[in-house]
Amino acid sequence: MNEVFVLELPLQVEKYQADLLNKRYEQLRQLYNYVQGKLLRQYRYFEQMKEYQACKTIKEKRDFFRSHPFQINETLKGNKTPVMVSFEEYSIKGFVEKLAQKPVGPNITYANLGFTTYILDHLGASIWAAWDKKLYDFKAKRISFKKYGELDSFSSRRKVVGGKVYFSGMELHLDSMELAIKMNGKQGNNAKYIMLKMLHNLKHADYEMWALKDGVESVKVVKVIRRLVRSQYKYYVQLTIEGEKPQKGRTLGKGNVGIDLGPTTVAVSGMNIVSIDKLASKCDNIQPKITRLSRKLDRSRRANNPQNFNEDGTIKRGVKLVWNDSKRYKELRRELAELRRKQAAIRKLQHIERANALLKEGDTFIVENNPVKAWSAKKKETKIDEKTGKYKSKRGSGRSIGNHAPSMFVDILENKVKSLGGRFERVNTQNAASQYDFTNDSFKTGDEKHKLNERAITLSNGDIHQRDMLAAFNLQHLKYNEPEAKQYDTEAMAADYERFCQLEQEEILRYKNKEKKDDRGTIGAEKL
Repeated sequence: MNEVFVLELPLQVEKYQADLLNKRYEQLRQLYNYVQGKLLRQYRYFEQMKEYQACKTIKEKRDFFRSHPFQINETLKGNKTPVMVSFEEYSIKGFVEKLAQKPVGPNITYANLGFTTYILDHLGASIWAAWDKKLYDFKAKRISFKKYGELDSFSSRRKVVGGKVYFSGMELHLDSMELAIKMNGKQGNNAKYIMLKMLHNLKHADYEMWALKDGVESVKVVKVIRRLVRSQYKYYVQLTIEGEKPQKGRTLGKGNVGIDLGPTTVAVSGMNIVSIDKLASKCDNIQPKITRLSRKLDRSRRANNPQNFNEDGTIKRGVKLVWNDSKRYKELRRELAELRRKQAAIRKLQHIERANALLKEGDTFIVENNPVKAWSAKKKETKIDEKTGKYKSKRGSGRSIGNHAPSMFVDILENKVKSLGGRFERVNTQNAASQYDFTNDSFKTGDEKHKLNERAITLSNGDIHQRDMLAAFNLQHLKYNEPEAKQYDTEAMAADYERFCQLEQEEILRYKNKEKKDDRGTIGAEKL
């Protein structure tokens, strides 16, 4: 399988062109919800069958759906047509493609509006992705319908006819940097297109030109997306390109780098670095604003729609609700959407900057495959604080994880390391990096295990270290190729220990000066 990468370019869109694109997004959203409604009705019928209820494994479910196709009566080309469908990927995608001949108005079908089978295939893929998760992921509870404005992309894949490359429903002109999108179903001179100019980013123009050097033949998929920025839609084209990904002059260093991940922090240990930093620290001042706006929205909705709430404040269920949203409510909702967009953009940018800074520290990165989702789980046991006598909070770290996205940072770093030819190892948490003491080659077990709130760790030789940085140092020297877990290179650790202590103290001083804290309290710097 050839390597692929995605290049995103902004589009210059006129007002009338934006209106046409928005209308297309809305038509696709309505079609998406229409298909989901049809499939959901059939699934609820299957749920009542004893044969389906007896299915306990994924294989049994797949066999059941494969052997139980069902019929959907559709009006195609003006005639009632029975279509056989089953809960399988290609069957659902094939059904959606046939809806190109479904009437939208008098003598008008989706095909007449420029919706080709390739564009509908992309819509079918998103519909199947929802059902694949619903049917085979025990955590998925329901199928969701898309609200107004929630569908923000459509695409077409490459097809080759007579040695020439085409994109069904679109034309890509790299010589003039223009994208043409067909707005009707006619061919030749009768075809109607809107021409959108693709713009270069001046900072990365060389990178973009190198990515497009192989021409249209290297492009596999063209996707047109929109994003809501400051209450206005901005449009972009994403080109999925086949070939070697262009580089920006970055190179990997030499040696192992250990990474200890937390809900809000990342600790790093390498030959020339020992550090601990807060992930996406610039998002911290945005979250309180989001919280306040969310409360304002809730108060406004409750004040304008008292008939939709029970006496205990919960939303009524089992009846169709009509919501009356005030003008102020709509303004606050747009403001909240903009804050969330900024937060997501800043978070991703900081992750990328942090990952780029770490590339020069080594060529092999080792990180524990932490169960990040489990960190957000609510605690089952109720405890009382001995000092205050009050109940301790049972909430997990879900809010911190949502704000700082540690998994996203690891994914970004992994992609960058692998694209430069490096090695990225996600090792099992059974290696107990935070419980290992290399000075006497032992692990803390049972009641002796270091608790999460124990930020300063004392080794058998009496030295005190910050917990996360010590764990990163241990991971740096983990023998990850060994078949058995908990195998560390103690000789290399003894040789690198003095350097680690010096770099750690420098990092502790830096942290003390900035007085940084994470959601678990101080990093233990006051004890070191």
